Amino acid sequence: MGWRFRKSIKIAKGVRLNLSKRGLGVSVGGKGFRVGIGPRGAYTSASIPGTGLYSINYFEKRKKDLPKAAQMASVQSEIEGYNADMPPELAGGSTSTALGCLWFLISVIFLFIWWPLGVAGIVSQIAWSAKSFNSPTGKAKNYFLQGKMALQKGEWQPALEAFLKVLEAKPEVNSLCREVAFLYRRLDNPEEAVKYFEKYLASYPEDAVTKLNYAVTLGSVRQYQKAIEVLQGLPPEMKQELVVINALASAFLGLNKPELALEVLEKGPVRSRKSMDEQMKLFRYLLGLTYKQLGETEKALKQFYKIYAEDTDYEDVRDLLKELNPSFGE
Repeated sequence: MGWRFRKSIKIAKGVRLNLSKRGLGVSVGGKGFRVGIGPRGAYTSASIPGTGLYSINYFEKRKKDLPKAAQMASVQSEIEGYNADMPPELAGGSTSTALGCLWFLISVIFLFIWWPLGVAGIVSQIAWSAKSFNSPTGKAKNYFLQGKMALQKGEWQPALEAFLKVLEAKPEVNSLCREVAFLYRRLDNPEEAVKYFEKYLASYPEDAVTKLNYAVTLGSVRQYQKAIEVLQGLPPEMKQELVVINALASAFLGLNKPELALEVLEKGPVRSRKSMDEQMKLFRYLLGLTYKQLGETEKALKQFYKIYAEDTDYEDVRDLLKELNPSFGE
């Protein structure tokens, strides 16, 4: 059994200095309710005197590691979604906010102990809050919250404008460049999306999911060779995913290299899936285009027919079928 240490020292009426194995803390209050700050952050505690029952609530809970399955689900959601969390470059002020709340609570308590000190504390807290709100960090946080609300409503342009104001106020918030890139891509401006993906990846080079999105966007602006280099640099286990296979094959086709595209596509699914999702449709479409460029008409027709049976309006499959089989549709 591990030994624990805890000692509380009264330093003034209602004020205690708390010593423990984890570190030093201070608390203010009386029987039944106290506020304080310790190694785990600012907190409030409530108790029922004489019963030994009490509860502690921290202003800021420490994050725990996600289970591996949850981490994988999170990564999957990032492929098409947005991160609505406060950027880490701005979230660092949450501890100061907790301390400000603690200072305000202490000031309120001192209104009942010695009111001049309580009033002075509240006035200083108001002045500090006003200064923080008008600081670059305060403005950036406000713009971020505006952008987050716009995102939740699906208002992409206002969200982009708000996030750009965040970067204007605090240019070092590189983590937000990812969301800006996604928004530019959604608003059909892939050129700007590429620029912000590059800014983000300069600070977060290990983010493989964003690298994949970056590579796909490079392909949309015909930077095929650069897209191939990014895709080939992804982790080995990720290269086996169909979305990566499709992106790489598409880039090779863009460079008019159907032989290399076929070599990539042959690593794809070897069995037909019961249901054909969008990535599987794209896989068969790219495989059909590859066979067409290689002059293997029958194999190309087979892939296009499978897509047409699932989705008659997919891309230009109808026109391709007519081109390869003039009797199609008669």
